[in-house]
Amino acid sequence: MGIIQDIFSYPFRGSGKYMILIGTLLAVAAELVKFAPLFGGVASLLLAAYLTATYFEIIETTATGSDEAPMFPNVSSVWEDLVWPFLKSVIVALVVFSPVAIYLWAVPDEAVNPVIALCLLGFSVAYFPMAMLAVVVLGYLGAMSPHVVFPAIFRAGGLYWLAVFLVVLIAMAKRFLGALLEGSPLLGTVLLAGVAIIATMLNGRTLGIVYRERQEAMGWI
Repeated sequence: MGIIQDIFSYPFRGSGKYMILIGTLLAVAAELVKFAPLFGGVASLLLAAYLTATYFEIIETTATGSDEAPMFPNVSSVWEDLVWPFLKSVIVALVVFSPVAIYLWAVPDEAVNPVIALCLLGFSVAYFPMAMLAVVVLGYLGAMSPHVVFPAIFRAGGLYWLAVFLVVLIAMAKRFLGALLEGSPLLGTVLLAGVAIIATMLNGRTLGIVYRERQEAMGWI
């Protein structure tokens, strides 16, 4: 099976279909209660934490050789299995995208150079998947540092750049679909919830394959 075919068929293999169904129902429930004081915010955070735990588990199971989606993330401790992975993903995103965010914040709108802004954004987009993969595989936040990430990017070769392209493509498709369904609140909520779960699974599978296929060259463990 080709890598691209493997990635895009992954959500529908094994327990993937049940994961999509349950995740979609949870996302719709979170959307319906999001305007409720406190409860809505808690529900949204729990859903985000669940998606992150799913993402981490897919990377880990793929990296260790599994070809089918896991049933559900293993949750024995809310902090360790839900909250902490979610916080790690947020911290990685904040750190990696901070150069472009700081530039846009520090420079007046009329003085922003679009070439510089796009270069900074491009750097962050290229750096983020490997930084996230390093944090998941190695288990600590310091793994997103340049001395770990840059050598791994070069050693992973073209497969990593294919992964970056697929991650960006999936994000763009999700955004396009969101704009397309903006006028259909109920249908849009259900479809976008399902798409969010599928996108999470595709991204996790993609990064897991990068590590599985290039782990010896990357030399992390």
